[in-house]
Amino acid sequence: MRTAYCFTPDRTFFPPAVRAIASLVEAEPETEHEIYLVCEPDDVTPGFDKLAPALRERIKLMTLDFSRYDAKLAGKGRFSRAVFRRLFLDEILPAPIERIVTVDSDMLIVRPGLSRLAGFDLAGKPLAAGYDMIFLMDFKADDALVRQFQASRRSLGLALDTPYLNAGLMTIDRAAWQAEKLTERVTKALRDDPKRYPFMEQDALNATLVGRFAPLSPRYNFMGDFFLLDLERRLEPIVLHFVNAPKPWELAAWRGEARFAENYRDWFAASPWPDWAKAPATPHWRRAPPARTRLRQAFAARLLAFIEKTPFLDR
Repeated sequence: MRTAYCFTPDRTFFPPAVRAIASLVEAEPETEHEIYLVCEPDDVTPGFDKLAPALRERIKLMTLDFSRYDAKLAGKGRFSRAVFRRLFLDEILPAPIERIVTVDSDMLIVRPGLSRLAGFDLAGKPLAAGYDMIFLMDFKADDALVRQFQASRRSLGLALDTPYLNAGLMTIDRAAWQAEKLTERVTKALRDDPKRYPFMEQDALNATLVGRFAPLSPRYNFMGDFFLLDLERRLEPIVLHFVNAPKPWELAAWRGEARFAENYRDWFAASPWPDWAKAPATPHWRRAPPARTRLRQAFAARLLAFIEKTPFLDR
């Protein structure tokens, strides 16, 4: 099945997107992925043409004016209009492509396995994706954030047991997506009532699908609180997703584990963007993993029990 692996950054996320692409190539060096970097001309950071040829030759750069697609869709806070681009890949990519894997720019592929997404049977569903922490936080002890996320899902018309996906990594069956007119339906929802969707295209997708997606295990979207729960060795994630701010390439602001900042620092130091590798003399990165508090251990146990009994697509 012809599959496109797509990255859709704006200018702020362009170099991290290239790092994400490089991590995909590093994780599966023998696989001939069809990799697309889709953005507007002004998003391309100078120096892209100076990438090592072995990497640059793997990337198909597509630049176009997205205003013809995302008219009347506006960014919000730290999220620019670029978050909507994945909704239009069906209309942009070459016709022979049957499957589209969208990958966020704040992801790293750390193990082989992304190419498996090309062969999964989605059983008629338009896409596969992992559960978002907005859904998984229900397994945490009741607190203000859990209640906020539950209220957010209810406002979308979703019952609390309705799965809620994270849109950072999606495997799209192009024919099923087209048949359900998801681009048209989701963008119409966003234009008609943007305030209803605080998490923007992700909320609108969830409200439209109402749980009708094939679930991927957290191995394909290891995000948020997973990093605090000492589950990395147990789950062996394929994709790490740095959803929160600051990001690990923001070397002066990062307060998380040093190994992630060092990953970006070392790669950028040898890239066309060495300025991105400049770090403080004494950064505030943590050498030790997060503390395994009693509350986190209890959350991890409940989360693992759910994961072990859930029939994920990649089992």
